[in-house]
Amino acid sequence: MNFLLPFCAFTSAVATRAMDPLVSSLATEFGISIAAAALAVTMFALPYSIGQPVLGPAGDHYGKIRILKICLWVQTASLILVAVAPTFELLLVGRFIGGIAGGGLMPIALAIVADKVAPSQRQAAIARNVTGSLSGLILAASGAGLMAVWLNWRAIFGVATAISLIAAILVTLQLKETVVATRHIRLSDAFDSYRQIITKRRAWICFIAVMFEGIALFGMFPFIAPVLQSRGMGGPAEAGFMITACGIGSLIFTFLVRRLLRVMSRYGLMIAGGTLAMMGLLALAFAAPLPWLAFFFALSGFGYMMVHNSIHAEVSELTDTARTSAFALHSCFFFTGQALGPLLFGAGMGMIGASGILIVYGAILLMIGPIISVLLRRARATGSGALAF
Repeated sequence: MNFLLPFCAFTSAVATRAMDPLVSSLATEFGISIAAAALAVTMFALPYSIGQPVLGPAGDHYGKIRILKICLWVQTASLILVAVAPTFELLLVGRFIGGIAGGGLMPIALAIVADKVAPSQRQAAIARNVTGSLSGLILAASGAGLMAVWLNWRAIFGVATAISLIAAILVTLQLKETVVATRHIRLSDAFDSYRQIITKRRAWICFIAVMFEGIALFGMFPFIAPVLQSRGMGGPAEAGFMITACGIGSLIFTFLVRRLLRVMSRYGLMIAGGTLAMMGLLALAFAAPLPWLAFFFALSGFGYMMVHNSIHAEVSELTDTARTSAFALHSCFFFTGQALGPLLFGAGMGMIGASGILIVYGAILLMIGPIISVLLRRARATGSGALAF
């Protein structure tokens, strides 16, 4: 269990982030614009977010491990379709199916961890599990960029298929479901689960915050390669290195989170994290040299995780009986942001230029941490933070 849950998160991250450095490669192969090619990112993130309201209650009712297995096998099939897709339209179909399946992996893994760990240790335990996801991001970003240059963009999806297949086999053989569903889930069951969550002010603060995180950080990733190419600074490989640096910075945070929590509160992490999170975007906006750009993207990754991991901990405390649903809504908003982010970035780039929209996105990341730290502390100070419906 200790190994398999991070491994599931790892496979999900590889499937999710492998496309980020490849937008310019897709545009070249299929003869489409950069903005159209970025739909390959949106068409994964959008169904990922839409599927969450269904997968969350399904995991709570039918069993988290049972849903985890189904999602792994469907994800594997979708990756095969993406790897061999002869047309861009079929590639989008594969990404759409993969987005639905991928939506059941990370939230369920986090919910299982939260179920098994005491609240005082939960933030650090969640960070350890996220290590798998961040390692997948690092492999996907660096591997996709390099393979696009040395082989073909399809190669990374062959690797992703093999990894997902291994995870599906291991989870199917080694993890056993203990929940016995005595009847089919009803709409009222799902509503009861979500009512425990959506009536809490703290929940909405967390969900809206992660949506803006998704817009500002991950919505920018698909455009790193085109921006670098337009400046003669590289292409998919260099973009992959920037995203890898961001992942490494995030990964370093997971190793230091226990020490940081000894000297800073959760809300202190949020405030400091917002400042660091914007660094990579500002460095790209002002065309910093590649080594410095990688350094600042690593700072962005570290700062992003200071905020995001703290939000994870808040979400884990929203409810004890519908935790999968809570993390599902969290992912729903997060990936809604990731679906909107590339679309808004592309539109903004046309209106105010790449540097202008990068500065706007950086400002969003800067403000998220301080704003939600204040709002969450106020919600706690006033009691349960319940909303009146």
